Amino acid sequence: MTVYWFMMAWVILFGILAQVSARRVCVGEYLGEDIYEPRVHLFVAVVTFAVIIFFAGARTHVADTTTYINIFNEYPLFQNAHDIIFDSSAREPGFRLFSILIKTYISDNYTVWLSIIALISGICVMFPLYKYSCNFGVSAFLFMASCQFTWMFNGMRQFLVAAIIFSCTGLILKNKTLLYIIIVCILSTIHKSAFILIPMYFIAQGEPWNKRTLLFIGCIILAMLFTSKFTNLLTDVVEQTDYASSVNEFKSTDDGTSPIRILVESVPIILAFIYRNKIKDKLTPIIKLSINMSLIASGLYIISKIASSGILLGRLPIYFSMYNLILLPWLLKNVFEDREKDLIYYIMILCYFGFFYYQMVITWGGMGYSSQLLNLEI
Repeated sequence: MTVYWFMMAWVILFGILAQVSARRVCVGEYLGEDIYEPRVHLFVAVVTFAVIIFFAGARTHVADTTTYINIFNEYPLFQNAHDIIFDSSAREPGFRLFSILIKTYISDNYTVWLSIIALISGICVMFPLYKYSCNFGVSAFLFMASCQFTWMFNGMRQFLVAAIIFSCTGLILKNKTLLYIIIVCILSTIHKSAFILIPMYFIAQGEPWNKRTLLFIGCIILAMLFTSKFTNLLTDVVEQTDYASSVNEFKSTDDGTSPIRILVESVPIILAFIYRNKIKDKLTPIIKLSINMSLIASGLYIISKIASSGILLGRLPIYFSMYNLILLPWLLKNVFEDREKDLIYYIMILCYFGFFYYQMVITWGGMGYSSQLLNLEI
């Protein structure tokens, strides 16, 4: 855990520095009005995320990392990779091609490969927060404290897709539907679960609590009422995806997503609903999108709790829950009065520290970190 506590301290320190050194700029281009708000310097934002990117790239043994390294080491060079690249029975052709190109033309050292993936993922998360968050420091803290950063250490293939599509937020705001769908289709060659982004794209557009989002809520309620039939259908669907090889493994042990995780990820959408009348005149395009994305994430988490393949389905909300990193700081800024904000921030920090400890230590046993490059094993 020492590495993760160090990362947390780094993110908090530079997150604070980012806000202290922030300058007021016009954010009307992507918020819908000629508004001036504090925005951090890009360099400080990069430095804040640099520690996560560095340790993610330098790792040797964390969760599924060893499996990925073994796969990378077995890849041939590009000139000998025709059969592997065009093997229709294998999964993730895009990821295989990407990895083989790195191994052939950049380096056959797995640390370089992991570092490139970590760099792409980290920057793709950092940039939308830098561009859209009203408080980059809080957003960076939430990325660490909510344990979303662990995707860069475990589940990196899916998170690579999630991070890239998160960086394409501007396409949604500008209604670039065709380009967005093309990018999703390309990313699906890295992880097939990316296809869920296409129907959810249409649900997420528009005003919060519109007919499409209410229909989505209705589907969640029906799923809860008809749990047995729904979960059987969902498991059949899951067995046709990238998760197929894991379904049998989890059938006997899967209790679904932790209720604590569901609660933590649902806090922003709960606040947005409770104070919907107070914030309705303050909503900007990015916040409307974030509310809808947060609703989708919470709905998927609830489904993953009741489904027989809950742990597997619990991996899908990452495509949407990162918008909580934008939504929650905005809600804290716009919902509460000045005299209440300090207390709310203290409560938030304490609660997220508690969740970080619960998730990392109690649930995951510290998620041991090992790095041959750093000669480190913790």
